[in-house]
Amino acid sequence: MTKTLLFDRMKERWTQVFGRFPLALLFTGLAAVFTMLSIQLDQDTFFREAVASGLAALLFAIGHLAVEGFLAERKKTHLPLFSALFILAALYYVYLMQTELFVDQISSIRTLVLFFTLAVTFIALPTIRSSYAFSETLVAFIKSLFSSLLIAVVFYIGVAAILGTFSTLFMPIGFEWFGHAASLIFIFFAPVLFLSGIPVYGADKNSEAFKTATLRATLLSFLIDFIVVPLLMVFSILLIAYIGINITGEFWLDNLIEPMLISYVSVGFITLFLTEQSSKGYVIIFNRFFPYLLLIIAVFQSLSSSIKSVELGLTHGRYFVLLFGIFAISGVLIYAFFRSYKKIIPFILVSLGLVSVLPLVDAVSIGIASQVRQVNAIVDQDDLDENGIIRADNDFSHEDMVQISYSLHYLEQTNATGRVEWLPANFDYYNQFQNVFGFDPYYYVNYDEEGLIQDPSANDYAYVELDERIPLLLPVSEYDDVIFFGTYWLNHSMDGNTVELTQPDTQLIIHSDESVLGLELVENDEVLINFDLSFLQDEIYLLSESGQSLTLDELSFTEENEEVEITAIINRLETDSSGYLAGTFTILINYK
Repeated sequence: MTKTLLFDRMKERWTQVFGRFPLALLFTGLAAVFTMLSIQLDQDTFFREAVASGLAALLFAIGHLAVEGFLAERKKTHLPLFSALFILAALYYVYLMQTELFVDQISSIRTLVLFFTLAVTFIALPTIRSSYAFSETLVAFIKSLFSSLLIAVVFYIGVAAILGTFSTLFMPIGFEWFGHAASLIFIFFAPVLFLSGIPVYGADKNSEAFKTATLRATLLSFLIDFIVVPLLMVFSILLIAYIGINITGEFWLDNLIEPMLISYVSVGFITLFLTEQSSKGYVIIFNRFFPYLLLIIAVFQSLSSSIKSVELGLTHGRYFVLLFGIFAISGVLIYAFFRSYKKIIPFILVSLGLVSVLPLVDAVSIGIASQVRQVNAIVDQDDLDENGIIRADNDFSHEDMVQISYSLHYLEQTNATGRVEWLPANFDYYNQFQNVFGFDPYYYVNYDEEGLIQDPSANDYAYVELDERIPLLLPVSEYDDVIFFGTYWLNHSMDGNTVELTQPDTQLIIHSDESVLGLELVENDEVLINFDLSFLQDEIYLLSESGQSLTLDELSFTEENEEVEITAIINRLETDSSGYLAGTFTILINYK
């Protein structure tokens, strides 16, 4: 009897969700199918179709909520609404077909922001022309999201275990089986579960089902009241203390808080809305006074980011920080002083999100245009000679070199160096920057205000490699032995790794232990020469100033005595501030 009741309940729940969100689930299923096709073909052939289907599913889910909510009585608007949503999804699919989604940052960021904006719309839409509070719809969203994710994860673990067991005991199966299982579970099954947990907002608000869906569960209440609120308060106090201590100088220059602002504002507002249902005294105090802390941090960081934008130009990251600053300031003012209008706070975020994806004014387009203007204000076509190199009589100031290296690095990251018309054709930022401009492509990071290079240990990472674009000829007849080795695959021990050489009773011992790297040539247990290569730990930072791909001469190092000459050629080498040192080498030995 119990099993029958459980089955009937599940059947009723699934029938209801397919009845409420038919078009959304249709496109969710299409997204899963397109993803499975891409996995089966082992390429991204149908990835754009999958993304467009996912976008359509989210748009139709929003449409279904609108129809069962404030448009329930206006049946003539239903068909035009869903037709418009379908056209929007189709237009975005056409847009995706014109872009390289994995390479083009404009389309990638625009897609991510659009999904985020639509998700916020999905949560906030039921509050329009209704008595539902945003805190109620947010709780329902979070509860349904995490419960569906938990079930999906457990489900996938079980399916993966079954597939793995079958592959081990009976016959091997391809990796794509696991991908297909993940696609069905996370792209179709999980969204169905999620939508089934969203309450019917057109129903009675006082019904038991609605209260169950929109009231905080015990676990969520404990998590918010006893963990998130105290941590957020401590974090806020630290930020305000930092601003207060450095208000006269460093705060306006280092912008350390800038990367945190978006996540901090998001978590702050989510926590504010989730604490509205709490009856605990200290949580009520938090809900009353936290907006003022959020306002102080948002105002000061927005001012700091504005100053930095004037100094170095906008980037898409700073564009979003400024947008979130506007959202935080306006949202906090409404939440603190006009609480009866707090329903519009999420719609402010939706409006700003839509602005940031519109052509011409989207984040990446604005960032690229700003950085191109910054560079063109310093350099133009007349400053280059016939070889495309900056003329020797051009004397850049420290500020100019910071701006040029900063702007071109950003344009390289956004695949937009081609927008700078006077740059050489097919400009290679990493390998041509030093030659064209005459200074380090990372000047804005590596040099101080006096134009002096910072302590190499202050840099986090460095990498160099032998330039493979030019064929390399080594006259091996001039050498007795040639050895190739990579430290990645050596036994990292001070005892060394021994290589038997062509010379009788002669060995090359390679010592490699992270920051220690050395060569020891031994004949009949007698050391002929020691070549300590640990100096490369610092040398690599200096080498990388000229670019990552270097010439044979730049990457060759020789040690010799009366008996032997040994040359180490770096094929690839990397290091970081922890002392890690690893790479591949060619060793040339010549006995005298």
